Amino acid sequence: MNNPLVDPILTLLKKQPNGTSEFDILKALKEQLPAFNTLAEDANLALFRQHFLIMNALYQLQQSLWQDEKLLLNISALRIYLTRASDVQRSDSTSLDNSVDAKLAAYYLDWGEYEKTDANDVSDLLNRFFTGIHVSGDREAALNTLQIDVANPSKADIKQQYRKLAQQHHPDRGGDQDVFIDLRKAYEYLNF
Repeated sequence: MNNPLVDPILTLLKKQPNGTSEFDILKALKEQLPAFNTLAEDANLALFRQHFLIMNALYQLQQSLWQDEKLLLNISALRIYLTRASDVQRSDSTSLDNSVDAKLAAYYLDWGEYEKTDANDVSDLLNRFFTGIHVSGDREAALNTLQIDVANPSKADIKQQYRKLAQQHHPDRGGDQDVFIDLRKAYEYLNF
């Protein structure tokens, strides 16, 4: 399916040589395209759909820009930006496929995910998220989860160990989602 946001988003990206954020793209699209504001009556479902359409367009652009112009579209939670292939430093083990989170791309390029997700699914997702951030447990279990052997580690030690393990187990990098969630819960527990 052709995503009508591809061209407007490409225009926005080319106007922002230092990159932009998904939030800034969302704000600009809401101003430029009034229909983008009316994707669903349920506010949470509307936001999900806006997010999905933006990400779908970004991943479509990522593929086409690389194939057609040898431009790499970097998509991350904090910054979305274009880089020329000649500006990308690559090692022998680096390829375009390694620079793209294949699981996220596959999800957002599948229109079936957009079509099948309804207000109840979004509500369930949000409820699981808010339930998941409720901190419970004990200190020893949290320390074990983060593989910390020190009885009273500093906040800096906890943060450093969490970041190390989070990088290894982050789902965006092919890690196990459940392990990553357990790491995050342990980190949150130890920081309260």
